[in-house]
Amino acid sequence: MKKILIISLFVLAMIIPNINVKAVDVSNEEELRNAIEQGGDITLTDNIEVTQPLVIDKDVNISGGQKFPYKQILMQGDNTLMTINSGNVILDVGLVAGWNGEDYNIEKNQGTSLVVNDGSVNFEDNSFIIAGKLGIEVNGGSVTGEMSIYAGEHNENNNTYSGGQGMVINGGNVDLNNCNIFSGGTALTVSDDSAVISTESVCGLNRLYSYESNGIEVNDGAEINIYGENEIFGSKNAIYLNGGTANLNGRIFLGSSTGGRGIYINKGINTKTNEDVLKLNKNFIFSYESSNETTPNFSIYVNPDITELRVTDEKGFIKLLEDKISVEFCGGYFSRCSQTEEEKKAICENLDANLDGPIESNELGKCTAVYINGVKQNEEDASCNPVADNKNEPSQIVNVPATSAYGSIIIIVLGILCVIVSVIVTRKVTKKS
Repeated sequence: MKKILIISLFVLAMIIPNINVKAVDVSNEEELRNAIEQGGDITLTDNIEVTQPLVIDKDVNISGGQKFPYKQILMQGDNTLMTINSGNVILDVGLVAGWNGEDYNIEKNQGTSLVVNDGSVNFEDNSFIIAGKLGIEVNGGSVTGEMSIYAGEHNENNNTYSGGQGMVINGGNVDLNNCNIFSGGTALTVSDDSAVISTESVCGLNRLYSYESNGIEVNDGAEINIYGENEIFGSKNAIYLNGGTANLNGRIFLGSSTGGRGIYINKGINTKTNEDVLKLNKNFIFSYESSNETTPNFSIYVNPDITELRVTDEKGFIKLLEDKISVEFCGGYFSRCSQTEEEKKAICENLDANLDGPIESNELGKCTAVYINGVKQNEEDASCNPVADNKNEPSQIVNVPATSAYGSIIIIVLGILCVIVSVIVTRKVTKKS
């Protein structure tokens, strides 16, 4: 009997740690911290202001309740509200960083709502991020789900934002569906070669808006995949390609201000992989959507100083005409959800009926080699001495005429004589004194 009791206690001890922790209701900072330390399901019964950053390193499910107004975790000052280092984390709550103590108001360029260093983070559809400086920073792990990000100071007069950035990806993987990002600065920045962003939506619509900068910025070596229907607006540029690669699939609305551009290609190849910088896939459709009373403008600009431009164009939209890139695109608003498969397929097959383009880029530099689908489209100026398949500049051997060499020797000898004479005169003057 005694042996049975001991074995039973041992088995119970093994089972207890694996039993799901009971959901906990919290209404203040102390209760929230204790619940996060314990892990498990946490429900906010009220808005909670925290005075110190929250750090999560285990499985946690934080919910703000299913009734409007949804509950929030708030923090004042230029701090990081929440950092996730590990664990499976589910967020169905509002995070407000840089809060000024009144309603949803924040201080411009203060506060980061969330930093993800590792682990798995999933946002439920009631999640929203508000921050004065940065909404979400992803350095590793994975981020999925639906959320809305509002970064910067909100201007109620024209419903725009000033300052702040929406989301910055330095690593990891992000897969967003029905995501809204509204910010003063760049809405979505991808800055690492391992970061692949998939903004995919079947019937929903992703909206990425920057009112002072770029809608999407793809930096050296990074890659972004965009699927479904997406509105991308940037006051400067809708998409800014700075050495990274953009894979465009589905229907994408591009918009910018009067002085801005739809697509700005600052570097013509992916600087780490040497792959194409822009890829238009077979199901891709250019479109344009003007909204928020911003003057519409769509164009493509290529930095004329680049020596190589590589693009993939499965749709046949891009052509090189003389020294400019010509891009055809289709217009006319439609919803992918309301179209049959046959209608979707026919949208851009008859370009005469749907063509709003073509548009032409700026003039390319005389030394810019253009490749479309891997095929070189032009011959550069003979004085450029281009290297066909890489950006390394060719070494040059300079022949110096013999007369130049003799002249250099004479100058060196005269310089030495001047120094000797100067020393002798100086000594005589010093001795005389």
